Amino acid sequence: MPSPDALRRLLLEGAYQLLSAYSPTYEESRAVSVLKRFIMSRLRYDNVSTDSVGNLIASYGRGDASIALVGHIDTVPGHLPVRVEGDTIAGRGAVDAKGPLIAATIGASLARDAVKDKLRVYLIALVGEEGPSHGAWELVNRGERFDHVIILEPTGGSGVVIEYRGSASVTVTCRAPGGHTSSPGLNVSACEKLFQVIAALRSGLGDGFSVATTRISCGDGGGILPRTGVMKVNVRIPWGSGFRELDKALTESLISGCSYTISSYIPPARSRINSPLVRAIFRSLIRLSVRPSLSRKAGTSDMNILLGRVSDDVVAFGPGDPSLSHTDKERVSLKELSTAALAYASSLKELVNIRHRGRESR
Repeated sequence: MPSPDALRRLLLEGAYQLLSAYSPTYEESRAVSVLKRFIMSRLRYDNVSTDSVGNLIASYGRGDASIALVGHIDTVPGHLPVRVEGDTIAGRGAVDAKGPLIAATIGASLARDAVKDKLRVYLIALVGEEGPSHGAWELVNRGERFDHVIILEPTGGSGVVIEYRGSASVTVTCRAPGGHTSSPGLNVSACEKLFQVIAALRSGLGDGFSVATTRISCGDGGGILPRTGVMKVNVRIPWGSGFRELDKALTESLISGCSYTISSYIPPARSRINSPLVRAIFRSLIRLSVRPSLSRKAGTSDMNILLGRVSDDVVAFGPGDPSLSHTDKERVSLKELSTAALAYASSLKELVNIRHRGRESR
C-alpha cells in the first residue's frame, strides 16, 4: 500500500490527465486512450482493452466470484479548465464521474495482491451514460454477468446508494385552429394547451414523481395564435411505480387536440438493503473512520440498466458532492479521492471475506 503522499500524487496525476481529456458523450475516445495509457504504465491489471462501442475494460484475478467497478468516462457538454487549488482539483467530470472513476481504478489496483487469487476484478469505463447509455446496453446485449457491481457515481464519499428513480422521455404535441392574437379568448392556442397538459400531468402523478420541461417549440411570434406546439418532458419515476402509472397519468392529462409519445423509458431500480456488497462497503468505510449511510437517489444511473440484467447485487458509491454534478463548479478534494480509493480497495478484500464466511456457514 503506498504512503498517503504517494497515493495523493498518483490520484492527482490520474485525475489531471483524465479531466484534461474533454469527453462529452460520443467524443470519449481521447479520454479512453488517456485512461488506458495510465493503467498500463502506472497500475497493476492483467488485461486492458476496449470493446466495439468504446468501453474500456481492465481486469485481473481468478476465482469463482467476480466484481465489476463500473463508471462512465463521458461528461455533459461544456468544457471547464482543469485547476488544482490546494487540495482540490476542478474540471468537467471531477464529480460526475471521472473523480469516482479514477479513485476506483487506482483503488482496485491497490487490492490486487490481497484478492487476485480469489476474485475476478473488472474496471469498466462506460461511454454514453450522459446520453443513451449505449455503453451499459452493450454489456447487457453481449450477456455479461458479474456477481457484484459497484456503480462509480458521486455519493458524497459516505453514501451507499441502493435505489434510483426511473426516467422517461415524453413528447407532447398540441394542435389548435389558430386565430387572431387580438382575440385570444375565441380560441385556445397550441401553447396554452401545452401549459394545461403539463399542469394536469404534474397534478395527476403521485408522490415521488417529478416532471421537468426540457424544450418548448410553439408559434413564430407573429399575429396568429400558434397552431402547433411541441413540448419535451423528462419524468422521473419512483420505486413502486412504473410505465403503467405514467401512461395513465399522461392519458388523463390530455385535452382535445393533444397527443403524446414516450420515446424512452428506464424503470426504477432498487438493490437489497443487506447484500454482500452493501456490507462490504459499510465495513470498509467504518474502518476508514467514515460513517456510512444508505441512500436513495432522485436521479437515474446505469444501475437502472445493469441491475437484474448484468448482476443482482448492484450499488453505487463514490467520492464527490453530487449537487455539483453537471454544474460549472465541479470540484473534488484529493483527500476525498484518497479515502474513496482506499475504500474501494478495502471493499474488495471485505467482499472476499464475506463470501468465504458465507461458504463456511453453509
